[in-house]
Amino acid sequence: MFELETYLAGVHRPLVMGIVNATGDSFSEGSASSPETALDRALRLLDEGADLLDIGGESTRPGSAVIPPAEEIGRVVPLVRELRRVRPSAVLSIDTRKSEVAAAALEYRVEIINDVAMLRYDPRLAEVTAAGGAALVLSHSRGTPQTMRDPVWCDYGGDVAGSVVAELKEAARVAIAAGVPENNLLYDPGFGFAKRPEQDWELLKRVDELHELGPVLAGLSRKSMLGWLLGRPDPAERLAGTVAASLFLADRSVEIIRVHDVRQVCDALKVREKLLS
Repeated sequence: MFELETYLAGVHRPLVMGIVNATGDSFSEGSASSPETALDRALRLLDEGADLLDIGGESTRPGSAVIPPAEEIGRVVPLVRELRRVRPSAVLSIDTRKSEVAAAALEYRVEIINDVAMLRYDPRLAEVTAAGGAALVLSHSRGTPQTMRDPVWCDYGGDVAGSVVAELKEAARVAIAAGVPENNLLYDPGFGFAKRPEQDWELLKRVDELHELGPVLAGLSRKSMLGWLLGRPDPAERLAGTVAASLFLADRSVEIIRVHDVRQVCDALKVREKLLS
């Protein structure tokens, strides 16, 4: 069984989670995120300093299409199998909403299941994760990738951070009831999921409030909240914003930062660490 508490013990800086999209439909990489090139990208991110990898086979960008579990498994499992062969010590997370995909990946001893749907899409995901001995990321969201920008899902009654914490707490209750140990849960505020940019920024300022639940994983790499603020419609031009936000997350003691640009964020964290030592 993977013990998240042990894994995070003694960490004095955020761990850097490298994003490996095998979707062919990534919001930030487009067709460059093809499954055929995913292994090369995964190995490069590990070489650049990623502490762990988050592998996804289904795009959850706004308006993206749902794909069948078998297709998602066909994108993810061969990559996991090959990484286990060539980098057996790599810590792997699977970004999926589907229990079938999680179960297939857990056959190869992945350590973390990262559910962007917060157990709303497939409640069995928690049970499968518990049976596989993995940690579970509960990432806040509402609606679906097709509907999450509808105004009804972005109404938080004036307290986006308080609502996010409350809804994640309820998801944690469901996960624990399904057998996931409380100390094997991670919490993601879900930047960009059913939130307007100004709500994302308010949530980022208050991200440390999620620590009342447990360890925090935050992914805002290249996200639209940065494009909105900086006037950068192209996600590839949001690197500086990503680095700045990552340093802010480090100052808020966030345990894991999920990014595309591993080398640059690792460099920034190393400089921060030197200045604080």
